[in-house]
Amino acid sequence: MNIKKEIFSSIRLRQIINDLKRRPEDASKDLKIKYSVFNRYLSGKKRIDEQFVKKAVNIWPVNISDFINPYYQKTKPFKIMRAKDSIKTKRVMKRGGKDYYEYRDTVMDKDAPFRPEWIRELVHVTKNNPNDKSLMWNRGHLLHQLTYFVGKVNFYYIDKNNKKRVAAMNTGDSMYIAPYVPHTFASWEKKCEGYIIAITFSDKITTQIQNEVSTFKNQKIKQIIFKKKFKKISKVTIKKNKKKINYSGPIQIIKLAENKIIPSTKFFELNVRKNNSKNFTNNYHQYIYVLSNQAKLKIENKKVNLKKGDTLYLKPFTNLRMPTKKTKLLIAQVESIFKQDTIQQLFYIGQNNFKRLKNDNAQWFKQ
Repeated sequence: MNIKKEIFSSIRLRQIINDLKRRPEDASKDLKIKYSVFNRYLSGKKRIDEQFVKKAVNIWPVNISDFINPYYQKTKPFKIMRAKDSIKTKRVMKRGGKDYYEYRDTVMDKDAPFRPEWIRELVHVTKNNPNDKSLMWNRGHLLHQLTYFVGKVNFYYIDKNNKKRVAAMNTGDSMYIAPYVPHTFASWEKKCEGYIIAITFSDKITTQIQNEVSTFKNQKIKQIIFKKKFKKISKVTIKKNKKKINYSGPIQIIKLAENKIIPSTKFFELNVRKNNSKNFTNNYHQYIYVLSNQAKLKIENKKVNLKKGDTLYLKPFTNLRMPTKKTKLLIAQVESIFKQDTIQQLFYIGQNNFKRLKNDNAQWFKQ
């Protein structure tokens, strides 16, 4: 049996019983499993299945996620989706019985917070009227959204006073909308050639947080969240493209829409003006959309040639170089769990103990 291909991990099982201060004989007694059988689970000779995990979480103070194998479907430091593959995911969505949007997937990864889409608006408008009857509004969604506009596209949203608003956008413009803000888009171009790069993503409100607050009673939610006094912040940010930007260095960065609700998130357009040897690495998840006709990058010392419309996801701490001029990229960065305090705690574990942190399948004391 290939342990790395299993969903549940014998290494995680060992960690659990060590944390609970159970020897294998104690754990087998808890679970009412023969000692010899439990040892087969622990050594990886017997597959840990759903039935075993269900029994364990009903008896021990642990979660199903505690058993998940970190090597199951392990992904690489970066992932690419070519524009030609994005086109293959094309699907037209109707609203109100008419073609409204054309969706195409762009790069996604199970370890990434991003769920980004290329979206063409299929409804043509001739006036900036937020009450236009041809518009079909959504209800908003849980994920934050950063949007980059290409062509003439109208952005419609509900403001803080619950009024419908419209912003006429064009290439290089950008916006941010917070979770559950109703919105819609329409094209100003008769041929509907404009489109948006809609980068939806999770930030601090992870599935774990969502699951946790789902168990709170309404009174508790009011007490710990809505009785707090936070500064009022607009849930929508609109930023127009500044055409004239003076910058003398090899790399020009144009900041796009930002918002204090997501203070650590970064959204920008990057233009390489001169050949350079700069290396970039950070603790952020990064989504990259290629805006130039081509982009020659180096990722972890591997040469990667990309074309317009190709998309790229980089895991935190992945080395990136953009050595060639005339490279133009759209980049969104969302902070990972590897903040300074996390790295500090990992440091104090010590290099000699790191193998144990990753792969320890031994009892915490010798018999």
